[in-house]
Amino acid sequence: MKAFSTGFRGATTTDTPIAILRLKMFKISGSPIIARTIVSALHAATGPPAVALDRWVELTNNTQMPIVEVYISRVRSELWNIDLLGDDYLAPASSVLVNIDDRMGCRFDFKTVFDDGTTQIRRDVDVCAVERYAISYR
Repeated sequence: MKAFSTGFRGATTTDTPIAILRLKMFKISGSPIIARTIVSALHAATGPPAVALDRWVELTNNTQMPIVEVYISRVRSELWNIDLLGDDYLAPASSVLVNIDDRMGCRFDFKTVFDDGTTQIRRDVDVCAVERYAISYR
């Protein structure tokens, strides 16, 4: 094994690169205040983890008619996002779990299309405050 100097105390003999790497990681994490500051700065610069941007909401059909399409959009937007149900439909008294992207905020308008073509729009639904959203005639 070849001996080399790293500039760190205690790492000047026949230490392997892995031992030196561990020593360097220990030096960084040796000061909890500095380590927390670095992690906080990285978190602030990059934002929350991607998982935190996903909001799962259970949609329940409380009507007597099948629902064939469910759209969401930002509050008061005239453009609707893609159909949350895709090629599926939501039978009466059934539920589906949908993923809503929180990067757009918490408040959305919901547009529901029933199998007979009628539509219903509910404005200003706060998806961050609910885990379940019931679609009904009211």
